[in-house]
Amino acid sequence: MKKLKTIFTERWLGYTATAVIVVLLFEMLEHLDRLKPAFSGIWSFISPILIGIAIAYLFDPVADDFFERKLLRKIKKENTRHLLGIILTIICILLIIALLLVALIPSVTQSISKMVSNWDVYTQKVQTLLKKAAEFAKSHNINIDTAAAENLLENSAGKLMETVKNNSKAIISKLGEIGSGVSNFAIGVVFGFCFLGAKKTLLGFLDSIRRALYTKETIERNNALLTRCHKIFARYIGCTLLDALIVGTAMLIFMLIMGMPYAPLISVIVAFTNIIPTFGPMIGAVIGIFFLILDNPIQALWFFIFSCILQAIDGAVIKPRLFSNSLGIPAVWTLVLIILGGKIAGMLGIILAIPFAAIFAIVYKETIEPRLKQRADKVNSAAHAEKEAEDTPGEADSGTDENEISAE
Repeated sequence: MKKLKTIFTERWLGYTATAVIVVLLFEMLEHLDRLKPAFSGIWSFISPILIGIAIAYLFDPVADDFFERKLLRKIKKENTRHLLGIILTIICILLIIALLLVALIPSVTQSISKMVSNWDVYTQKVQTLLKKAAEFAKSHNINIDTAAAENLLENSAGKLMETVKNNSKAIISKLGEIGSGVSNFAIGVVFGFCFLGAKKTLLGFLDSIRRALYTKETIERNNALLTRCHKIFARYIGCTLLDALIVGTAMLIFMLIMGMPYAPLISVIVAFTNIIPTFGPMIGAVIGIFFLILDNPIQALWFFIFSCILQAIDGAVIKPRLFSNSLGIPAVWTLVLIILGGKIAGMLGIILAIPFAAIFAIVYKETIEPRLKQRADKVNSAAHAEKEAEDTPGEADSGTDENEISAE
């Protein structure tokens, strides 16, 4: 037993355990695609519940802080005030969605129909550009074969329909997955408002469990930590959405002033892609250039120049003022976190990787690190005490011998 305790105090055991954990995590991420089918059934069951929790978390400040505590504060009955707050929140959400649909759907539909009707014109323009590029390269003794690209563009609409026909089963399967995701989201919305209605009951139940498991000091410490995590997460989500709204609105105003086509469609795409950290602005700019270069290459150039200026202002002025460096994540780790989050949870993982990493950094610094230090101090003190215990018998024996000699 003593040897076993000695083994647990050795540093090589900690290094070995860490290496094994890292290898296991790497293998899980490497074969994540194989593990997904095993968890698909579990995910389809819990995803509406998780969506409901997320929706309840996002809209609780609207129902609680704005409606209940400010707008409806004169109503004395707490249950009535809480119910009216939830109803008003639902009405506001539905009105916002209706306004967005009324404002965007006609213009987006018009943009898509215009693109489809002018598809042959766009392909001819691209073919002309390819021929000019080939002629320019040939004049400088550079041979570029554009026959394959021209063949692909020729009758591209018919080829697209043929491709759709040949892959109809895969397309139907994808549409089924999209329909399942939409239905899960709808069920999650219902769960979310149910959670909002039963918020006090659920929180009281969780609080009773915590009081049964932890001491008062531990609960207060955990509450302080959860409050900080909530502030970080809420600030990140709110500032990200506000930043996307500012960038999308600025792009819409610029495109309307310049008389560019597809202004509403491209502005919405730019706003949504701006939510994605690091790569999002580049994706939005590339999509916008693709739409505009088919119609007017000069306008595509102006769009590219304004996108660069807008993203520079956004990165240097808008985002620092909104976030105020409250996340505390080094810039070097941002790319790693985005890739890791995308590998684990797709687009949602990309968006939420940074705030979760910031929360993990706080949890590690304030909870895990002190415990690791306490554990290390305990191990070192145990090793020191064991070493002193090994040295003490020798000193005691020598002292006894000296006393026996003096007695003789």
